[in-house]
Amino acid sequence: EGVKSPATMSRSDRRKVQNLVDECTKHFTTSNLAHGTYVPVLSMANDQNLDLIERHVLFDNPNEWTIASNLGRDWPDGRALYANVTDLRNQTPDFMIWVNEEDHLRIMCLRKGGDIQGVFTTVMTGMRELERELTKRGWGFAYDPRLGYLTSCPTNVGTTMRASVHVRLTELGRLPGFFELVQRLKLEARGKYGETDRHYTGVFDISNAERLGKSEVHLINVMVEGVAKLIELERRLEAGEVVNIDDIA
Repeated sequence: EGVKSPATMSRSDRRKVQNLVDECTKHFTTSNLAHGTYVPVLSMANDQNLDLIERHVLFDNPNEWTIASNLGRDWPDGRALYANVTDLRNQTPDFMIWVNEEDHLRIMCLRKGGDIQGVFTTVMTGMRELERELTKRGWGFAYDPRLGYLTSCPTNVGTTMRASVHVRLTELGRLPGFFELVQRLKLEARGKYGETDRHYTGVFDISNAERLGKSEVHLINVMVEGVAKLIELERRLEAGEVVNIDDIA
């Protein structure tokens, strides 16, 4: 029992997932997650849709990649957003569930500052709330005993967790070998606005590169320690020091 993967699922299955998540979120009990707003993309006015995308509260509309992979079929039918605020126009949520974008579900917490533990706690609380309500209705997250949790993109299979921070690395990011350094630290660097952002701003979205075969706590520690090293190197460069990043393992 269940629904097919997002690239092959039917319009009726997308609507089934959309309605299921709507019902589940109505029964959230944690104070900072409950009583939020659930909005199908199909019911959004165009200006609201674009506003939420620009504020990074909502996923982008389909591009050539999602269209080619069939993830954009029937758009925007069956797609939805849950956010832990009552007024999406005037409030900024820090906990969101994206429904039927790249995966059936994408659960996230976005927050300014460096409270990694607080963000992780919020995500895990939201996942437990959602899993509890799914289980009550005979559903659960797609899981393989050998691989872990399953996703549309193979790079996310395992924990499925991507823990990231935005860091300004204006000097370090210009150096040849920067992205190779990031890889050696078992991290991934994207532009400020995601993996398709190629415009250099000096601000990078730095996250754990691995998902498979590692625990969530381990991956967060790898990200925190790696980002600390990158910030240290940036400060040394800002102070005028010559840094050979090829020598850094």
